[in-house]
Amino acid sequence: MTDKISDPSADSIRVSENLKELKDHGDFEYPVGVYEINMKNMYMETIRWHWHDELEMILIHEGCGEFHVRDDSYILSEGQGLLVNQGMLHSFSIAEGSENCIYSSVVFHPSFLFSYSQTKLCSIYLHPVISNHALAGLPLSEDVPYEKDILNLLQQIIQINRERQYCYELYTKDCLIRLWIILLERYISEKGISKEAGDSRISMDEARAKEAIRFIEEHYADPISLDDIAASIHVSRSECCRCIRRCMKMTPFEYLMKYRIFIAAGLLCDGDFDDSVATLASRVGFNSSSYFNKLFKKYMNCTPTQYKARRLAKAEKP
Repeated sequence: MTDKISDPSADSIRVSENLKELKDHGDFEYPVGVYEINMKNMYMETIRWHWHDELEMILIHEGCGEFHVRDDSYILSEGQGLLVNQGMLHSFSIAEGSENCIYSSVVFHPSFLFSYSQTKLCSIYLHPVISNHALAGLPLSEDVPYEKDILNLLQQIIQINRERQYCYELYTKDCLIRLWIILLERYISEKGISKEAGDSRISMDEARAKEAIRFIEEHYADPISLDDIAASIHVSRSECCRCIRRCMKMTPFEYLMKYRIFIAAGLLCDGDFDDSVATLASRVGFNSSSYFNKLFKKYMNCTPTQYKARRLAKAEKP
């Protein structure tokens, strides 16, 4: 399968056909990325649905965010955090009623803690966490003592990687190992969760959702219907809607509409794109320019013409 990059703006997540994020977090020797995210600056004020081989930990600095991990939703505010396990579909947006959400994200590959050649250590200490589908997302609050300890370690990691003083990689690894021990001793052990715990039904939903999204993103410009999407994953219409709604909190049609607007906005960012709004609407799969305008304004809070003017003005700034 080839990588199809969907990146109409510098402020968006680049993903392949199966929604895997394409960004490298750190490098082979130090597979850790630490970022500060201002959701107001993100494309459509959203981190779109994606997944990656790394775990991700989030700490909210300002405002309030709505975080979706598989079929769970979490509203998090300042001082709270979230752990997203390896390989889990997730998306983030500003919570309703909040003006913004600013947070730090620590993304790290478990190989930084465990060499995959150390089979015994991986079996005992790694797989109980990353192979546990019951641990898709773990919200963190200072009200729970061990979660507060994790948040404190997360804050240390963020600070260490901001300053990047001598031995910062080792200090980061030390914090992550202590954090991992807390997960094993307090969350996994106390809840009696085994590494086999999981939900194969949800795993099947995720696989179907990824395939349905791949089909939508390949055929968004065509007059596709719910029947077409359901047929692409070999299920009924109702089953198609159920599994996508369960994983992504929206219907296949809603995703199709958002993706069409996503592509249209990207085309408008191109300074050489001079087609009319009606032509643009047709190009991304709409047969009604008025409906296209209505949806564009709904998702982007402005008309296509206004959006293009804003993006061009931003690009011209020194």
